[in-house]
Amino acid sequence: MKFHLQSLSLDLRHATETIVFSDITYFWGQMGAGKSSIARLIDYCLGGGIQLSPALQAEFVSATLTVELERSTLTIERQRDGANVFASWTVGDEVQSVIVPARAAAGELIPLTGVETLSDLIFWLSGVQPPRVRKSKLKDDSKTVRLSVRDLLWYCYLDQDNIDSAFFHLEEDAEFYLRLKSRDVIRYVIGYHDERVADLEAELDQLRANRTARASAIESLTRTLDEVGAGSEAQIAEREASLKAALAEAEASIVALRELKRVGQTEHAVDILARRTRRLGAGIARLDVAADELLAARERHVRHRNEIETLGLKFRRSAVAREILGDVGFADCPRCTQSLPARPARCCEVCGQDDRLELTDAAEQAALELDIASRRADLDSAIEEIDRSLTRIRLRRERALDRKASLETARNRASEEADSAFLSTVLLKERERAALEAELQSLAWLLRLPDLLQQQRDALAQIIALELALKEALKDARTSAEADRTSLTRLGDYFLDALVQSGVPGIQRDDRVALEPPTFYPAVFSSDPSDLTASTFTSMSSGGKKTLFKCCFAIAVHRIAALLDAPLPELLIIDSPMKNISERENRAQFEGFYRMVYALKAGELSETQIILIDKEYLPPDPALGLDIRNRHMQPDSTQHEPLIRYYRGK
Repeated sequence: MKFHLQSLSLDLRHATETIVFSDITYFWGQMGAGKSSIARLIDYCLGGGIQLSPALQAEFVSATLTVELERSTLTIERQRDGANVFASWTVGDEVQSVIVPARAAAGELIPLTGVETLSDLIFWLSGVQPPRVRKSKLKDDSKTVRLSVRDLLWYCYLDQDNIDSAFFHLEEDAEFYLRLKSRDVIRYVIGYHDERVADLEAELDQLRANRTARASAIESLTRTLDEVGAGSEAQIAEREASLKAALAEAEASIVALRELKRVGQTEHAVDILARRTRRLGAGIARLDVAADELLAARERHVRHRNEIETLGLKFRRSAVAREILGDVGFADCPRCTQSLPARPARCCEVCGQDDRLELTDAAEQAALELDIASRRADLDSAIEEIDRSLTRIRLRRERALDRKASLETARNRASEEADSAFLSTVLLKERERAALEAELQSLAWLLRLPDLLQQQRDALAQIIALELALKEALKDARTSAEADRTSLTRLGDYFLDALVQSGVPGIQRDDRVALEPPTFYPAVFSSDPSDLTASTFTSMSSGGKKTLFKCCFAIAVHRIAALLDAPLPELLIIDSPMKNISERENRAQFEGFYRMVYALKAGELSETQIILIDKEYLPPDPALGLDIRNRHMQPDSTQHEPLIRYYRGK
């Protein structure tokens, strides 16, 4: 991935310092001149944190980094202690800019791009789809998360503080989440996350999102149907049939009343309404009795469940106490401290009762725990069913109360009217028919809900089936990608080659590198089968060897990335590769390492920009034709100026 630093500009209290980078930029000189601060400020502009040196604490205001990416040149400005950066780039003749979070996402900033952070912006301007990896490596259905540029930069920036103390978070004592992320970077670079795997993971993520949305819709529809007392299409159809029957009865009554002679009608509408009101009141009373009985049953079930849980807790406590104290021999009473009398065999030494050893039987304890769980599940199910019944009764009671209120209103109106028995009865039936028709029409929209609910369930079933098929395809794709060990073997070969060229003591050309998934933690073994000692970063005997070990692995990762055209930033910053190493006493290692770096830059890593920071400078062979810029830096010097040229102090 093209990633070429052009310049770093520092806005200071009294000046502006600009550092221009070339293909190889080499900062060297005495300590305290600000060499490492250059690398830290580059990392800061790219979203990292920073520990300011005393000089920067006194003078630093902001930093601006200019980076050439595949599709544009990006300028990143970050203020001191700023959580956001001001990013600008050019598209054609138009300059575009955005304030973007350095690390924490806060929603999409550029429509239809997925850009939420600085990392996303860099990927977008590089024309690279952000790599996605499983959050959990133990669960196949784990959701995927994006690797960020910050994760990839672990293998691009070797900072001075951790160059001899941490190995890319791959060691066993590294933080768990960081260790998994670092392994994902290795998988990504060597091709274990190929395009096919990435496409399948993205498609699977989309299906999971659709499944969650469908499940939420089904839950909402089911809850709505339960709230209106229409939990199924059968219940709605039953209610519709009863309404139609009542409507037909009302219409038949109206027809029959109109055929009768008025003198033959003796019952007034007030009497009819009063009789129906009494029936509804009796029905409401029966519903109240049923609800009281259900509440009493629910209370019994809850009480029983609590008793079971309490008994289970007591049993577990007793079992634990018996296990702890079972082998303790008591000579004195634990309560009064008096000597205990002699007890017969198989009797408790304290109370003298039979020792019930069978209570400690593991199989019986497990069976009892299973029985407790089963009984608790049965009671939970019964309580849930009672709650559903109470909901149905509540809805029926509310409808009955509404109906009773409307009947009482109609009766009062009929009492106030001086109509004949015939007219009042006909008017009552007409109103009743109108109410039934209105309720029947309002019920029509409910008939669509069960159909919609079934459609959602069918769609969910299809999504689940497709998800299972995709999981199998993804599993096969991962297996196929990881079955090809060519890239992994080549990475190990590159690593051994770098170690040998750097002259790391104890490493021979015919040694063997073990680099196995899923840890990807390298170990070097002797070619002698009888020698089982492993040289790892952790087991290295000195800080200098650890430093070279880590540097060589980073170089190997960049070599395999260049070979495979993997989207790893083509940038390698090594701060103090000779840390803990004397250039005079270990001249072979000093020259061997830098000659290897120069040779690779002239060949395999020609597209990779390299920034080196060290105490001493070794120039490359002029025959290599490298574009190298070196800067000798000394504190308080006018000839070899420090990072902040005017600063004099700590």
